Amino acid sequence: MIPPPLPADEPRRLQALQRLGLLDTPAEERFDRIVRMASRILGVPMALVTLVDGSRQWFKARVGLDSESTERSVSFCGHAILSSDTFVVPDAFEDLRFADNPLVTGKPHVRFYAGHPLHTPDGSRVGTLCVIDQRARDFSEEERQILEDLASWVELELNALTLREARTALTQQERFFELSVDMLCIAGVEGTFRQLGRAWSRTLGYSTQTLRATPLLELVHEEDRAATAAWLARGARGEPLPRFEHRCRGQDGSWHWLQWNAAVNAEEGILYGVARDVTEQKRLEAERRHVEQMKSEFVSTVSHELRTPLTSIHGALGLLGGGVAGPLPEMATEMIGIAHKNSERLIRLINDILDLEKMESGKLDFHLEPLELGALLAQSAEAHHGYAQQYGVTIERVVEAPGARALVDADRFLQVLANLLSNALKYSPRGERVTLRLERVGPRLRVSVADRGPGIPEAFHSRMFQKFAQADGSDTRRKGGTGLGLSIARGLVERMGGCLDFVTAENAGTTFRMELPEWHPSPPQDKETS
Repeated sequence: MIPPPLPADEPRRLQALQRLGLLDTPAEERFDRIVRMASRILGVPMALVTLVDGSRQWFKARVGLDSESTERSVSFCGHAILSSDTFVVPDAFEDLRFADNPLVTGKPHVRFYAGHPLHTPDGSRVGTLCVIDQRARDFSEEERQILEDLASWVELELNALTLREARTALTQQERFFELSVDMLCIAGVEGTFRQLGRAWSRTLGYSTQTLRATPLLELVHEEDRAATAAWLARGARGEPLPRFEHRCRGQDGSWHWLQWNAAVNAEEGILYGVARDVTEQKRLEAERRHVEQMKSEFVSTVSHELRTPLTSIHGALGLLGGGVAGPLPEMATEMIGIAHKNSERLIRLINDILDLEKMESGKLDFHLEPLELGALLAQSAEAHHGYAQQYGVTIERVVEAPGARALVDADRFLQVLANLLSNALKYSPRGERVTLRLERVGPRLRVSVADRGPGIPEAFHSRMFQKFAQADGSDTRRKGGTGLGLSIARGLVERMGGCLDFVTAENAGTTFRMELPEWHPSPPQDKETS
């Protein structure tokens, strides 16, 4: 972990923070509504308005977090106030500054963070508006702009000490509603609109005046009306509102699927909502299901109509090549050998396609159990001993974390290692070695397979895990392979809760790295004495 350094203007910054007079003050709705909106619009479980003083970051407003403050030395916001730009950490596990941070390895299990600094009138950065997720994710330019706009709103609230500044804050809020691509609204819990973003008119075609005069339920499809009324009633009771979808009629009579995220202030009877038009997404989803059905039928045909006879052909060719029908002319033996190898490659291709389809459809069975990875590495190395001899390569096994366990499916784990080892052995020069290593990296276990081959061309790096991807059309195809192995391997590792990546250098070899969370047994529960 790397603690945040102090800004160059730290003394002036702390004075500006004290002048605000907000530290350790009670919660205020003017800030609470902004973090609720940030959480809903950006689809994250936690959103905070933070103020960073000399020793801590204190939360003026918070959603999804119980703590009122955390130490500055472990704070993400301490890093965010070092620049005027939005500070984004897509995956804390992959960032050396935060990988072993106690807020990452323990509660609240921060994995993704985005924070925009908050400025006082003299330009001092005194805190952030930040959003947090417990899973890694990307943060688009549109989302950055939304966070920046909301942070501007927070700044106006921080500094709104005069009527003129309050009016400016209202103008900024209205501008935010007008420019947002999402359908923002403030409504009564009975479904009457009080304030609407311009996106509502762009999407449904009605004027703002018409929408304000029309209750939401009158726009809703008859089949969705009862569910919508129940959703609104839940909000009126002060209960959390789940994500919700229904159809609304446009001015031209067409129906639009809207997806809602909303929060309610039950005391005021106000609903703060953001709706998105997902009509096109629904259409594409229906098309995708149709394509998946066609693909499933095709794979079923491949499985039943091709694999069975191909397996028989492969077996018959093997018997002929082995001399079961007596000696064959030299040319016939050579041709049968070629046909046998090609049938074997076709069987591998069909099996890979079937595995890939099962994995993508969620039909591939996994039986996860805590297993010693060192023992599985030994089993894999032994299984590939003959294959390594075929290429004149040795397998070196290095276990730096003996006894370490992870939740894995033994067969699937060995399938991943088989793919990585076979590739490494094929592309290693004769007389070289392939290193199979197990080590700890923070809270995770890393299994790596390193070769001393030619490396992977830089132009191919981005396509490494794509389906049917192969680095070049000469040597690679001469070595064999379907181009599906690495795509399947990454999918299997991710289904076991891990990740798979690689590092490579030209003429210096390639190392594939599989990382999995280390498993530890639960501490025994103390029995209550009677």
